[in-house]
Amino acid sequence: MYDPDFMTEEHTSTDVPEVVEHLARTAEDGARGFEQAAEHIGDPAIGLLFRELGMERRRFAEQLRAILSTDYREFVPEQGTVKGALHRGWIAVKDALTGDDPGAIIAAAEEGEDYALEQWNEAAATPLPSEIAELVRRQRDAVERAHDRVRALELAAG
Repeated sequence: MYDPDFMTEEHTSTDVPEVVEHLARTAEDGARGFEQAAEHIGDPAIGLLFRELGMERRRFAEQLRAILSTDYREFVPEQGTVKGALHRGWIAVKDALTGDDPGAIIAAAEEGEDYALEQWNEAAATPLPSEIAELVRRQRDAVERAHDRVRALELAAG
C-alpha cells in the first residue's frame, strides 16, 4: 500500500495519520448523522437515501481506519471531532424542536454535508502519499455528489 519512507519536507509521517484520522471521524460522524436523519425523516425515499449515504460514510471510515491500522499502528488518535458532535447534537435538538419536520432535518443534513465537503477538500489539498491522496480524492468526489443530492433535497423542500 503506502511506503512510510516516502515523505516530503512539507508533510511528516505524524501529519498523515492525523489527516486520515480526522477524515475517519468525520465519516463516522456523517454516518451517525445520516442514520439519525433517516430515522426521523418520515419520507421512505429520503430515508432510504440517508441510510445509503450513512453506509457509504461507514465504508469510508473503514477504508481510512485500514490505512491507520496497516501503516500507522503506533498512532494514537484524539477522541471525536467537536464539530461532528455538535452536528449530531444539532440534528437531535432540531428534531425535538420541530417535531420531525422533514425540511429541518434535510437542512441539518445539508449543513453536515457542507462541513464534510469542506473537510475532504482540505484533506485533498494536503500533500499525502499518492495511494492515500487517491483514496481521499475518490471519497471527496463521492462526498461532493452526496452533498449535491442533499442540497437538491433542501432546495426542493424549500
